Amino acid sequence: MREARRRFGLLLLIGLLEGGPILAEAQTKGKTGKAEKPPQVEKITENVYRVGAVTVDTLARTVTCKGVINMDEGAIEYLAVAPGGKTHESLLRIDVRPLHLQVALLMLDLEPKNVLKYQGDPTTPQGPPMEIKVRWRDLKGAEQEVRAEELMVDMPSKRPIPANRWVFTGSRIIKEGFEADLAKSLVAVYHDPAAILDNPLPGGVTNSYIINTKRVPKHGTAVDVILKALPPTPPSSSALRRTDPVRVALVERRP
Repeated sequence: MREARRRFGLLLLIGLLEGGPILAEAQTKGKTGKAEKPPQVEKITENVYRVGAVTVDTLARTVTCKGVINMDEGAIEYLAVAPGGKTHESLLRIDVRPLHLQVALLMLDLEPKNVLKYQGDPTTPQGPPMEIKVRWRDLKGAEQEVRAEELMVDMPSKRPIPANRWVFTGSRIIKEGFEADLAKSLVAVYHDPAAILDNPLPGGVTNSYIINTKRVPKHGTAVDVILKALPPTPPSSSALRRTDPVRVALVERRP
């Protein structure tokens, strides 16, 4: 029942944002008399779905997209944009429709929470935590896979960015439509409410990131971008102690 409600909710979201055609398609019946699936959402296996060009694995809790290295040097404001986005300041170009990426992430039962109001907003972005990895094959054909943060360094220190839990902010629905679709913004490193995912580190305010030329593959290299939903960070013992002394005793209990 929960799965059926989730699928209906996703169809409704797509229908509202695409102007309704998908709902009509979902309600039509094929020659077998069964309702036909809308072409935007395709079930591949029991746990794997395809939404446009995005692959969703609900068991592994991953979303995988194909793209290319869009920049291999210089300052950036985005980890990734879609075709037609701000490619002059994005490390990756991912060949997806932003709405489809949004729906794919919602299929992992994630609830975005966008608190940003404008680009560069000093507010720390909120939302479910995500891990982002980039995979490609080097010139020798060997597979390489790194955390997205390893492809960037912070200025002026020029130090690699520490392991980071990105957040699914979910963009916004504005009068003109789904904002990520309009701006083609996918993953921001400099806070942007239009993006679907954002960077919660302090550098998200200062706009101080450049590409790590020692690690990034050359411009035009084909990549897979893997987004993985992470469990929420457990509260610290000190935070629990202020709110739930019984639970903190259980957390700190040793075998």
